[in-house]
Amino acid sequence: MEQTQAPPAGKKESRWIKSTKRFRKDRRGIAAIEMSLIAWPFIAVMFAILEQGVVFFAEFSLEHNVAQAARQIRTGEVLNAGMSGATFKNDLVCPNLPITLNCDNLVIDVRTFQEFADIAGALDDPVNADDEFAPPNNWQPGQTLSVMVVRAFYEWDMLTPAIFTKMDTLGNGNRLMSATMTFRNEPF
Repeated sequence: MEQTQAPPAGKKESRWIKSTKRFRKDRRGIAAIEMSLIAWPFIAVMFAILEQGVVFFAEFSLEHNVAQAARQIRTGEVLNAGMSGATFKNDLVCPNLPITLNCDNLVIDVRTFQEFADIAGALDDPVNADDEFAPPNNWQPGQTLSVMVVRAFYEWDMLTPAIFTKMDTLGNGNRLMSATMTFRNEPF
């Protein structure tokens, strides 16, 4: 710490110099100032980590529910019951979704193919050239031994800025979650 010299005899220190010296020696508020500087980035990073955990849980839940519902197509129960796409979504996929996912934002796409090789290049990209979600709207539950592709899409509103997560997949900063099941229907 540097030493300051006393003023020459007969001269008083100015009020400004006295307050500057007093401020330099006082360390009582330094912790509060340091905390105020790092609090916002720390809280933002912690929130981003929590949001990533919730997003991964929601994606896993979506994948699991689509797999369970697709099983009903594979065994012929959906075709035999004459279900529509909306009934399939509302009765088989949505009831088991976690509360973090709203069924109204869920899009189901079911396509039928003759062979697995026919799938390549035939599926629509759900994200258009402007990086916007363009939901495909197909409902083809297939027949016996049909090759099926069941896809589900959910647009998740990201709360943390993309600078912390890099999880946004759409131009509006949201994340497009998807689940896909590919299989051949059983001989029902």
